[in-house]
Formats: sequence, structure tokens, C-alpha cells
Amino acid sequence: MSTDDLVLSTVPEGAGAIRPGSAPARCLHCEPPLTPASLFARRRLRTWLAVTFVALATAALVDNAAVLLTWDEPIQRAVESQRTAAADRIFRAISFLGSTRAVLSLGCLLAALAWRRCRAVGVVVLLAMLSRPLLEFTLKASVGRDRPELARLVDGNGPSFPSGHVMAAVALWGLVPLVVALYTRNRRVWWATVAGSGALILAIGASRIYLGVHWFSDVVGGLIVGAFFLVGVEWVLVRRHRHDPCTRGCRCDVPSPGGDPRHVAADRAAHAGRSGTT
Repeated sequence: MSTDDLVLSTVPEGAGAIRPGSAPARCLHCEPPLTPASLFARRRLRTWLAVTFVALATAALVDNAAVLLTWDEPIQRAVESQRTAAADRIFRAISFLGSTRAVLSLGCLLAALAWRRCRAVGVVVLLAMLSRPLLEFTLKASVGRDRPELARLVDGNGPSFPSGHVMAAVALWGLVPLVVALYTRNRRVWWATVAGSGALILAIGASRIYLGVHWFSDVVGGLIVGAFFLVGVEWVLVRRHRHDPCTRGCRCDVPSPGGDPRHVAADRAAHAGRSGTT
């Protein structure tokens, strides 16, 4: 019997043994199929989003957002004309999922769940939860756009642009797949979480228009800021993870979650070096 055969025969079958002709299960946490940085990897797309946000913010500042109202107001009136009692209840419930109370509660839960498996993720979730309100306040105070005054179904406080609920939804629900990846290697489950989180973020944005507390352009602005916010969160996570790699619940020993290809290559090389010396 060869040395390789002896090694394979001593690996328990339930411990992730690598059989001839098969590939080892890949860690979703270390190598996710999709990340914010990879989604917005094209410079042209990032530039287009940044220019769009600046244009919306500038238009919201000039002449009481008269340019934006040329399409915002018709959209708002069209949405409000379709209201029903059942839809009112549904959209109120959806909007609650982007409220401060929901964000703080679920954010703390996600941080606690992540901390058990990867402290770097737990820290980043807390940082995202606490830093997002500061970014929201700064942007809203800088633009100072008035909220819709047509037929609100709920109260809305403070400036309107960009939508804080949407930013909070992206900062919270956009991190759910990251935490889920610490507990499963099933790609279908992970992709279902990504799709569910994305759909919920869009639904929260739609609920703010339906309830009459935000214009359509406010929601678009919130989505754009949220996208860049997630890219920034990933940037922080990659660097935090390199200094504080997870050692429990993730059999992959690569410290980087896969945001920067250069970091992934360096981490894999370091991992191979460690594996070769043990």
C-alpha cells in the first residue's frame, strides 16, 4: 500500500475526506460565488452609479428638486392611487423591517451568530450597523430635500434624500448571506439567501414610496449609497479577516473572504505553504 493510500484510508468518511476524482467542498465563507466588490467590479458601472447619485443629489438641491419632481410626483400619485387596505398592512410590515428597531435587533443577532464562527464578521456587522446612521445623517443634512406631502400613511421625520430605510436595509439584509455562509456549504441555500435579501431590500424601498414618505428618486439614491456601502464593508472585512482569521466552524484556513483577487492569491499561497509544513 502506498503512502497516499494509507493517508486516504485513515481519513474518516464523514470528515470531508477527498475521494479519488472528486473535489473538496469549497467554503462559501472563504470563497463566496458573489461579493459586492465582484458585482461592481467594472469601473464603468461604478462610475455610472456614482455620477447618477451625484446628479440626483444635485437636482434635489436645486430649486426645491423641481427637476426630480417631474417624474417623482407622477410616480407617487400613481402608486397612491393603487392603495388597498390589504396592501397597506403588507407594506407597513415590510417597511418595519428597515426601521431602526428592526435593524438594531437583527443586527445584534447577526453579530452574535457570526461571532461564534468568525469574530471578524461579527465586528464588521457591528461596525456596519453603527456607522450607517452617521453616513445617512451626513448625506440627508447635506441635501436637505423635503419629504412628500401628498397622502402619507405613516410619519416621516427629517430630510428625504436618500432614503434611510433603504440604506439600513442594504446595510443589514445585505450582510445576511455573509453570516449564513458561516453555517452552510450548500450553495442553493446561500443563493436563496442572496435572492431573498435582495428581494426584501427592493420591497422595503417600494414600501417607502407606497407609504408616501419617500420619493422614487430617494429610494434610488438609497440603493446606490447602499451598494457602495457594502463594497466598503467588504473592503474592511477583507483586511480585518487577514489579521483575525476564523478558526471555528469554517474548515477553510484561508483568511480572506474573496473580495480582492490579489488577497485571495496571497492567502491561498500562504495556506499552501502552511499545509506543506504540517
